[in-house]
Order: sequence, then C-alpha cells, then structure tokens
Amino acid sequence: MIRTILLTILLAASGSAQIEPFAAVARNTFLDLLKLPAEHPQVQVLSHGTRTEDGLRIEDISWTSLDGEVVPAYIVMPENPSGRLPAIVCLHGSSGSRESMVTKEFGPGEWARYGREETHTRMLGWARELARRGYVALAMTQRGLDRRGPPINTQSNVLLTQNRTGMGAVLHEIRQAVTYLSRRSDVDPKRIGATGLSFGGITSFYIWVIDDRVAAAAPICGGVGSVATFARKGSISYHGTYWWIPGMLAKGDQADFAAAIAPKPLMLWAPTEDIAMPKEAVDEFIAKVRPAYERAGNPGAFVVHQQPGVHSLSPEAFEAMFAFFQKEM
Repeated sequence: MIRTILLTILLAASGSAQIEPFAAVARNTFLDLLKLPAEHPQVQVLSHGTRTEDGLRIEDISWTSLDGEVVPAYIVMPENPSGRLPAIVCLHGSSGSRESMVTKEFGPGEWARYGREETHTRMLGWARELARRGYVALAMTQRGLDRRGPPINTQSNVLLTQNRTGMGAVLHEIRQAVTYLSRRSDVDPKRIGATGLSFGGITSFYIWVIDDRVAAAAPICGGVGSVATFARKGSISYHGTYWWIPGMLAKGDQADFAAAIAPKPLMLWAPTEDIAMPKEAVDEFIAKVRPAYERAGNPGAFVVHQQPGVHSLSPEAFEAMFAFFQKEM
C-alpha cells in the first residue's frame, strides 16, 4: 500500500538514495493501475520536414503508438544550439493542440477548437516561447483530442472493456516522447521535464510519477490535489472517464504517490477558484507532500502557487513554470 510506504518515508532518515526504493514501488504501483508495463516503450519517429523561423528550428514529426494511433508532434528548438539542451514535453489542454502551442504569437489570444467556428481565449505559442528561451520543446497533440478522434472519453469507455485505461493509453505516448528525447544528441537526457494545462496538467503530473527519466514537472491547473476529496466536493462531471483511474484509491491518493516520489522537483499552479480541483484538496496535497520533501532534504523542490484565479494558463503561470524549470533542471 502506498499509504504505508508514505508513513515509512516520513519516519526514514533524509537522503534521496534511501528514498529511491519507495519511488520505484510508487512508479510500478501506478503503472499497474494504468495497465502499463514497467519497461520504457520504444518508438520510431518519422520526420516530415524542417523549417527555420526567427532563429528557431521547427521539425514536424510523428510516431505510431498503441492501436496503430499516429501521434503528431513538433520539435521546436534554437537553430544553432550550443551543446545538449534541456527539453520539455509540452502538453495542451482539451481544446488545444500541437499547433496552438507553437504559434508565432505568444500570449493570450483567440483560438478555435477543432471542428468549431467560435473562438475562445487561451495561451498561444508557449512551447515556441520555451524554445526561444533555450529549451528543446516537444509539442504533441494528445490522444483523443483535436483531430485525434474519437474523443478521449469515448476511447476510455471502450478501453475499460479491454482491461485497459484511457489515461494509460495517453501516457504511453508521452513515455514514447520521453524515449525519443532521451536519445537525441542535442538533448541532455538528465534534464527532461513535462508541463501542461488542464488535460496536459494531469498527464504531466502522472508522467512525472511513472517515468524516472522525467526530471521535473510543472502541472498547471491539472486537477492535482486529492481524487477522494474531489469525488466528495468537486464538480464530478468536469473530469471525463480518462481522469478516473480504476482502483487508484485502494492504493493511494495523488499526494501519497507524490510523497513517495520526493524529492524529485514538482511545481503546481493551483488557483483557488480552479474548477478542476478544490482548494481544500490542494491544501491536503501540500500537507502530505511537503513533509516528504523536507525529510528528503530538498524542500525547495516542491513549489505550489495558490492565488486567486480560475482555470487557465496565464502569463503569470507561464513565468512561474519557466522559473521553476530554470532552477530545477
């Protein structure tokens, strides 16, 4: 039980070498919940062309995932890098795509969700901006979103009948992205991070849990806090089938897994009015996780931003995320 492991961590002497076995158990336990193997997945990436714009190199890539799914992504990086660079897997929310993350425009702007004419305001071009600031950004369109139909909730329902999970299928593709980045000659494999908004926030958190190659993660409005508390007090219909992982609470809540992974760097952007997770649940997460980082000897590696605000990737959230990765990777 992860809760028992957490108690052991809290009683253990500090030191990441002593805590690592608990992290391995947490990773393997969560992989089992997701119905995924422990081994890192392989990937064969195809390149569909490269262009240069404003001092950046943008490569259109794709790879084949589970069920013959094709994953489209962009690699955006400085045109003339010096040595191996840190890399960040960039994960959009449910109404975004790889295209919305690499627009030339950076900042809040109007974007039309695939298949709709009306626009909404969202943060545009933020993966490209990370590349402008010296990172290799991998911006991928996640399974069941944008053009990758059917919708993720429909896919999740069907996968459950096959003893699989929608979240597992999504995370398998992100693990493939990490495999690809870790073997690129221009990427430092010890400095690979993950971040994203909403749907991309929860997947960036869970990839941080299950993949030891991910050095740090910064979920933004990702529904991270307490699944148990959200089930009691949250807007239940807000999260689709993919978000609810069968059997999870029999093993531990989100904070139990995060505490077992400490002191690997983690940042949460969790506005107090975020519909994805009540403030009370985030407070519970902090109360469980912070002591684990303190005992591991690196309390500064756990950062939570709670301020008035709603569910969105704001310029302030982006700058907080950037500062976090600059410090921790």
